[in-house]
Amino acid sequence: MAKDVLLVRGGALGPNSGIGGAHHSLALSLQGGEIDGWRSSKTSEYAVRQRSTPFFRLYQRWFGHPRRVRKLLKKDHEYSILHVTDQEQAHLIPEDCSVPVVVTVHDLFHLFPEVLDIAGEFIEVGEQNPPWYRRRDLKKLRQGLARADLLVCDSQATLAACQRHFPKVNAVCVPLGIDVTSFLRGDSVPVGPAAHFEKHCHLLIVGSHDPRKRLAFVCQVLGGLDETVKHNIRIHHVGHGECPYGGPAAIDYAEKYHVPNWTGYGGKLSSQSLMELRHACEALLFPSASEGFGYPPLEAMATGTPVVCSDLPSHNELMPEHSCVDPADIDAWREAIQSVYANWESRTKGDTTHVWPAPMKGLIEFASRYDQRHFCRRMGEVYDSL
Repeated sequence: MAKDVLLVRGGALGPNSGIGGAHHSLALSLQGGEIDGWRSSKTSEYAVRQRSTPFFRLYQRWFGHPRRVRKLLKKDHEYSILHVTDQEQAHLIPEDCSVPVVVTVHDLFHLFPEVLDIAGEFIEVGEQNPPWYRRRDLKKLRQGLARADLLVCDSQATLAACQRHFPKVNAVCVPLGIDVTSFLRGDSVPVGPAAHFEKHCHLLIVGSHDPRKRLAFVCQVLGGLDETVKHNIRIHHVGHGECPYGGPAAIDYAEKYHVPNWTGYGGKLSSQSLMELRHACEALLFPSASEGFGYPPLEAMATGTPVVCSDLPSHNELMPEHSCVDPADIDAWREAIQSVYANWESRTKGDTTHVWPAPMKGLIEFASRYDQRHFCRRMGEVYDSL
C-alpha cells in the first residue's frame, strides 16, 4: 500500500509561476501514482485574497496557517512524510514534528541576499534591505530549514548554498521535471497574441523584472544592434514589467536604450498563449544573473525553440554544453542575436507573412533528460530514504 505524503505550502500559487508550477507537478504526480510507493491526498494551503489587509496576510502566514499544519500532524494521522514544497514556507515545520520533513529548496536568494559584480555591473540578488516584518519572517524561515530532515535542492548551485548555510541538515540535488510531451506543437488553432504575428523576427523573454533578471542589460544589447536589424525585431516580454524594488520599469529601459518594438504582457498570460509564443518566436533571450532552477530555458527547448542564455548558475546546468553566452560580453550577445536574425531572414526569404519556425528536434531530445518521469523516480528514492 502506498504511503501518504502531506504536501504543505502557503498561499495557493497558480501553475504558471515557477514555485507554483513545481508544486503543481509534484502534487499531480503523487495523486496519479507516478511516484512508486507514495501518494498524496491532501495539500495544506490557503486561498490568496487580493484585497486582504497586510495585517490579515501576516496573521495568516505566522499564526493561522501554522496552527492548521500542526493540527493535521497531531496523533492518529496517516501521514508518513511532511513535504514543504518551497523554502519560503519552511516556517510551517512544527517543532518536534512526528514525521520526517522534506523541504524543496528552489533558491536562497532572499534568505541570504548578495550583490553580484559582473564586469562592473552590480546586480542585487534578493532584497538587500527588507523591512522589519520581513526580517522577522526570514528568521523564521531559516529556523524552519534548520529543523528539516532533508533539503531537496533543484540544482547543484542551490545544493552548494544549502550545504554552506545549513551544514547540519542533509541535502540532495533533484532537478525538477516537466512533461515534455505537453510542450510539443499541437494541431489546435492559435488564439493568443502569436496568432496575429506579422512578418518580423520575434524574440521571447520570460521572467519578472527583478534586478537579477537583467532586463536592463538585454535592452542595452538590443539597443546597439544594427538599425535595420533592430527595427525588424519584435520583443515579447512575459512577466511583470514593474521592478519589485522601485526601479525603472522594463518599458523604461526599452525606451532608454532605443528598443523600438517591445511588448509587455504582464504576468497573467494564459498557459496556451505562452505556449504559442514559445512556438512562434525564433528564440528565447534569458540574460538572468541567478536562478534557482530556470524553467524558461528548459521549457523553450522542450518546444524546440533555441535559447540565448547567460552562462551563470543554475540555469546553465540545464543547457547543452558550450551553448551559453558570457554574461558580461555585450558583443557576444549581439553576435548571438544577429545569428538568430540571420537564420530568420534566410528562413523567411520570399514569404510575405509570418511563418512559425520548425521545432529543433535536437533541443527537444535534450530537454527530455528532464522529463517528469525522471523526477518521479528520484523523488521516490528520496522518500524511501527517510
